Amino acid sequence: MTLNTPRGYTYPEYTDPADFPAQIQDFATDVDLDITNNLETPITEALDAPSVRAFKAAGGQAVAVNTNVTITFTTETYDNDNMFNVGVSTTNVVVNTPGIYFLSGSVNLAPTGAAGGAAALILASTGGVVPNPVGVSHNLDNDKDTSLSCMTLHRVAVVPETITMFVRHNHANPLTAAAAQLTATRISR
Repeated sequence: MTLNTPRGYTYPEYTDPADFPAQIQDFATDVDLDITNNLETPITEALDAPSVRAFKAAGGQAVAVNTNVTITFTTETYDNDNMFNVGVSTTNVVVNTPGIYFLSGSVNLAPTGAAGGAAALILASTGGVVPNPVGVSHNLDNDKDTSLSCMTLHRVAVVPETITMFVRHNHANPLTAAAAQLTATRISR
């Protein structure tokens, strides 16, 4: 009588007659099928997971004082699910496939030349990344770029859903947003 392990590998009972070649062949087939279904298939799916990176090369975008300024992007580094189209919108990443996404954003603010103030980078979505948008805040540097970045996991249940990134600061003078990026990668269904 043939028995099965919890993973579906068949094996003979102790009292069954020995037929080693057939039994080892059956075992090898079960292991191969298990690896294909539980290791290779998810890896292949992960490699094809919807993913995008919208990018702004070094260059200026004015960021007014005490104003939420949506960051604009100039190109995409990769996009395998038509989530960013600079001809349609330079500010939006549109998620087209439901699932759990890893969202990440970053921006560099040019040196202020004067001390004081703080800046925040915020990710937001039409589906509400979180009840309060996720972000990060830092004191501004007067002689070096101030780098801001934030990331979160976000469930997209209803598509399409739009993701945007904006920056805000309270420095006495307008600032300039230089290089920036926004990524969205599905990590689970």
